[in-house]
This record gives sequence, C-alpha cells and structure tokens, in this order.
Amino acid sequence: MNISEALKTEHSYFAGEYDVAVVGAGHAGCEAAHACAAMGLKTILFTLHLDSLANLPCNPSIGGTAKGQIVREIDALGGVMGKVADETLIQMRMLNRTKGPAVHSPRAQMDRSRYSVCMKALLEGTEGLDLRQGHVTALLAEDKGDGCYKVTGVMTESKAVYKASAVVICSGTYMESRTIRGEVIMQTGPDGLPRSEGLSGSLKEYGIPILRFKTGTPVRVNADSVDFKAMQIQEGEHDVPPFSFENEMDGRTVPEDQIPCYSVWTSDETRQVIFDNMDRSPLYSGVIKGTGPRYCPSIEDKFVKFKDKTRHQIFVEPMGRNTKEMYLQGFSTSLPEDVQVKMVHSLPGLENAVIQRSAYAIEYDLIEPTTLKASLESKIVSGLFTAGQINGSSGYEEAAGQGIVAGINAGRFVKGEEAVIIDRSQGYIGVLIDDLVTKGTNEPYRMMTSRAEYRLFLRYDNADMRLTPTGYKVGLISEERYGKFKAKYEAIGNEKERLSKTFVGPTPELKKILEELDSVLPSSGISLADLIRRPTVSYDALAPVDPGRPSLTADIRKEVETDIKYEGYLKLEQEKINKFTKLEKKTIPSDTDYSKITGLRLEARQKLADIKPGNVGQASRISGVSPADVSVLLVYLEAVKGGADV
Repeated sequence: MNISEALKTEHSYFAGEYDVAVVGAGHAGCEAAHACAAMGLKTILFTLHLDSLANLPCNPSIGGTAKGQIVREIDALGGVMGKVADETLIQMRMLNRTKGPAVHSPRAQMDRSRYSVCMKALLEGTEGLDLRQGHVTALLAEDKGDGCYKVTGVMTESKAVYKASAVVICSGTYMESRTIRGEVIMQTGPDGLPRSEGLSGSLKEYGIPILRFKTGTPVRVNADSVDFKAMQIQEGEHDVPPFSFENEMDGRTVPEDQIPCYSVWTSDETRQVIFDNMDRSPLYSGVIKGTGPRYCPSIEDKFVKFKDKTRHQIFVEPMGRNTKEMYLQGFSTSLPEDVQVKMVHSLPGLENAVIQRSAYAIEYDLIEPTTLKASLESKIVSGLFTAGQINGSSGYEEAAGQGIVAGINAGRFVKGEEAVIIDRSQGYIGVLIDDLVTKGTNEPYRMMTSRAEYRLFLRYDNADMRLTPTGYKVGLISEERYGKFKAKYEAIGNEKERLSKTFVGPTPELKKILEELDSVLPSSGISLADLIRRPTVSYDALAPVDPGRPSLTADIRKEVETDIKYEGYLKLEQEKINKFTKLEKKTIPSDTDYSKITGLRLEARQKLADIKPGNVGQASRISGVSPADVSVLLVYLEAVKGGADV
C-alpha cells in the first residue's frame, strides 16, 4: 500500500512529512532516532507507550562480556546508551579482570526507571526529533517492479498517515507477541504492555520472510522479604571507567554509593519442584512454538539439558535506588505461577520471599536477517531499515549497536550518501551485523567475545580509536570532542615512543621494584618499554625510576601499557586484518548471475544467489560456500574486471 492508497482508507488523514520515521522506542529505536536527528534530519520516533521508552524489561543492566565493548563502540560513534548508563547506574564492575585485556568488559546495574526517564529527556531535548505515542500498523511503499519496493511512509492504528523518505523499524519483542506463564497466555508485549499488531502482516505483504522467536524474563521479589545473609555479596568496583569516552576524558568516575548484588545456588528442592511440574511446562508441552536463546535458557531448560549439573547459580540484583524490587538473574521460566512460588522459596535466603512480578516467556515475530544488506537496509524494500530483535538478536546492547548503524545509514540514504559499513575488524557491532545478515540465525543471537576473530584488537579501551573517526565523518561527533580524541591518541603515540627510547640501568631502586613484582633485574640497561612487556610489570609500577614521565590520565596510561605489552600479538592481528580487508574490498556486483559462473558448486550458487553478498569477504563466510568456491569467484571477478567474456 502506498501513500495515496492509505489516504483513501476510511477515516485516514495526512499527519505530517518527515525525512525518517523510526518505529519502536526501545534501545535500537532510541539510537536510530537520535542519530538521524543529530545528522540534521527531520525525524519522528513512534512508541506504543511513552512511559516505556528505553525500557529494560529483562535484567536492568548494561554491558557485560562483549556487550560492554558494544556500549563503548556505540559511544565512540556518537550514540547515547553509554551516557545515559553513566547517569543512572547503581553498580559498576569490570568482568574478566583475571584474563587478558581482550575480554575485559565493563558491566553496570541500572536504575531501571531512571534509565527510561533519562533517555526520554535526552530525546525530547534533541533538535529535529519528535516523539509520538502511536501504534504503527502498516509500512507504506510503492511498487518499483520485479518484486522490489520503495518506502513512502507509515500508517498508524488511528489511520494517521506519515510520509517519510526512510523508515527504521525497531519493534523489539512486540510484533504479534504473546506472553506465556503456564496455562495463562496473554496477547501482550513485555510487562503487560500493548503489543504491535498488523505491522508483521504488512511486512509479509512485501515479501519479507517472517520468523518466530521466544525469550523470557525471571521473577522479581521484594528485598524486605529476602535474607541476604544466606547469600554471597557482590560489591561494586570504583576503578572502572565510565561507559562514555566523553565522561572518561572529563575525569568522571563511577558513583561511590553503589548498591551491592548477591548470588545463590539452586537447591535439590529447586530441581525436584521443576521436574515434578514438567508436565505443566509450556516449553515442553508444545505451547511455545518460538525458538528460545541457547545462551540464556529457562531454568527448567538448564536442568533438562545439563543433567550433569546438580545446581545453577542465580544472581539477586537490585532494580533501582527507589524500589524494593530485586531481579533473579538466571531464573527465567514459563512455568505456572504457583510452581514459581515453590521454586523461589526453594532458594537459600528466599524461603519467605514475596514475589512482586511473576516470570513469563514471550514469543514474537521477526524478519529473516539474511534479507538485509550490511547497512541494515532491506534488499526487498528500498529505504526500509531494521534494527534490534526484529533482526534476530538478543540483548539491549546488540539492539542499540544495530540501531545507531541503521540510523546513520537511514540518514545517509535520505541524503543520497554512501552507506557506512562497520566490518568485523572494526568492532563487535560489525561482527554482530555481519553474522546476522550473512549467516542468519536460528535462535536469538547473543554477542560473545568468542565470535570475534580479532578480539585482541576490539578492546573496550580502544573503541574510540576504532570508530570515533567514523562518528565524526557522519556528523555525530562534535569538533570539540574530535579535537580531544586526536590529542589523546597523539599523547599515546608520543608516550609509546618515549618509553621505547628511555633506558634505565640495573639500579638498587629498580631491583627493589622488580623483586616486588617477581621479576628479574636485567644485567645491563633496558628500555622502559621492554620492562613493561614483562607479564607482571605495569606502567605505573615504573614511576619511581622514570623521572621524565609526563602527567597522563588513567585511560591513556592503560592503553599505552596494553599496546606495549601485547605489541607482538597486535602486529600479527593487524596482518590478519590486512588480509581480511583485501577480500572485503573486492566488491561483487548486485546483479551477478551465479548460475553462469562455471566451477561453483550447486549449493554455493544457491546460497550466493539467496544472500547476495556485497563483497568476497562476506561471500566466504556464508555457510555452504567453500574456499574452492571463493577461489572460483575471485577468478570470475578478475575476468569481469578485465572485460573478458565469461
């Protein structure tokens, strides 16, 4: 249905014209809308309920393993998740401290209600952005022929027609969703909020394949009914940098008055209660049809699939400063409410817990992500972009990372500019998007450090180095911030060079320092850089024997140390990235007829024709395309480039 047809609908009316319309104000939608408006485009952001904007319906935390890196990447591009998280966190920790820097990941517990309020205020204050509570039920597009369409706008449930040059859909878990709790099935979105109806069918009418996934959320209990003495306490940490690089550069630190989290283990009684009631589990009775997340399963699924484990760890985490609600992370379930009460009371310290919100599973519609370009634009409907759980991902950070990319590219589409593609060597966001659009997913996709082949290079501390130039290029990074960024990396470069040229002798002072660090005194002079390369020696530990060291901020000192300590590994990583980049630069024409390429196996032809990769690197990552097929493709492209008749 196009604009003119929509306006012929009974009771319809023309409600306005925008450059970009963003549908859904979760974490993806907020980033997309902010990016478009900040790029100077007239933007409207639709949400089913303005009081649930940027909602944290599951665990109210931001960051974590790989996810913390994504938040920093969003901020490096000029996004807002990190800034809002810094304003509203109630506890901060650095995960994986005992491991290498590649997997160090910041994680913060949020004040759930304040996060939403803060994000809403930020967006309301963004010039060129209108917020609108409204239920979008149809995508409007004109037929271009050959099964392709071009976006013209959206229509709401109240028959309001909005014209737009680009549309970004970030529907989260709301499209045709239903919540399931034992025998109780409700046609709602998360937290009992309204669900999105009609939009899924509208997308299907344009030939966009629709899938069905499932996720869930645990029980919430009242803190006054919990015996915390029976639990292990997890205090916050104060030496973790903020999520936002701007806040870090300004010397901001995390709050002193952090709220603790706790952990417990399930008991034998927990296991028994679950198995005694498996016949009432929607997960195993066939009531739930959607595919759930393998890496965040329901508690009943954990006991069934991991029979060698007799217990599972549960984290009891606060939901805010001004609420008594506690979140039981790791205790997701769709079992009936009466069973949930028994399960909760079987946990140490929760024997008398008062449940404030029951757990539930939620099923929802999403699109087949392989129908997207790496820019997150649809291959079927020109000008349509999607981001977040509608693309098959799971998690606030994964959604926001896609949201800022979709927003940037929707804006550039309207301006007639080339799309921005973040590749696998540039960020976890690039890995995430490439995995989704190239391989697809048969379950809610969760980012993990193991998915990134260049993870030593994709650290949380250098996300600005990797992506701030891109944010500046598209107009999301101010001149002032970019100037500070350049000064920071000039200081890092200068200090690394100084350390490599500054030598110290085997003095008694150095001997004392090294003995305390379980390191051996060198027999002759040695550069400070070579000392830092030793496993136990840090940059700061050498301060007493380094009188010429400049006054540098903590983030600069940390990055200098990491770069020096892992210099050899980083050089090898860079060589791999250079080879990877060569394949990424070998573009494949969109009209390539793979059936005519002699030497390609049948499966490869079918997969390549279906996915339509934009370059050889992407083609090489498609399941079913072998290295031999890639070689054939390279030969073919060289022949075409040379003008040969192939």
